[in-house]
Amino acid sequence: MRAAILLLLTTLPLVAIDRSWRSTDGNRSFRAEFVSSDGVRVTLKRSDSRIITFRLDKLHDDDRSWVRSQRSPSSGRSGKVRPAPKGTAFDTLEFGDSRKTVEDKLKASELVSTSVAETLFGRTGLNGIYKTSATIGGLHCFLYFDWTRDGALREVILQTQPVSKSQYGTLLKANWQELTSLLGKLHGNPAQHAPYPVQSDLQDGLLLGSHLWHTEDKHSVLLCTGQEANGYLVAVRITSAYIAPTPTTTVPPARAKRSMTAPR
Repeated sequence: MRAAILLLLTTLPLVAIDRSWRSTDGNRSFRAEFVSSDGVRVTLKRSDSRIITFRLDKLHDDDRSWVRSQRSPSSGRSGKVRPAPKGTAFDTLEFGDSRKTVEDKLKASELVSTSVAETLFGRTGLNGIYKTSATIGGLHCFLYFDWTRDGALREVILQTQPVSKSQYGTLLKANWQELTSLLGKLHGNPAQHAPYPVQSDLQDGLLLGSHLWHTEDKHSVLLCTGQEANGYLVAVRITSAYIAPTPTTTVPPARAKRSMTAPR
């Protein structure tokens, strides 16, 4: 990877808010700090400083309403429309690029490839049809995108295909380790870091962030591990939002609290 890698424009609150969250049925609860939401997913920071991302429909109705009340995806608290995000995303892609521009740049890129015919792009969309030309730690990473309401690029996700439970500590870990090294070479020391998570830390539909980097443009990069049904994956979320690390990120991972879990 030769260009700066980095991720997600969502809406950040003006002040960090730590609150209790409930599962969809209300039977389980946990405390975490609200980081951002794009209207489909929510990103929270647990007490052990790990950043987690999952779909809003995993939360109770009251919590979903609270998240929606914080800020709409395309406007600030004042109600004014946000300008399209700007800055390097992945390879030659830039935040604020239109779908057509992204498509043209992907076609010309040497870092990614696709086996899908161009005539089918309109039917399939761009999500998941491009992958890194070279493997990273033995696995290809597939590209996924998120857009503003006006169709401007605001997030790029590089994600492996799910692997089996037996490959979690071998093939997937090798991918995670190589991505950690690559991102470190690009962005220096991470603002926040944690060891490769044990499988019991993961839940279906949840992305657990282990590393956080900031770019020169104050964008953020999250290296995450997740579970999808019975498979496991690694994802790099590239966003134009600035995600601030918490003071507890200086606590050695072995001493960090692990009492909080996200809802299923």
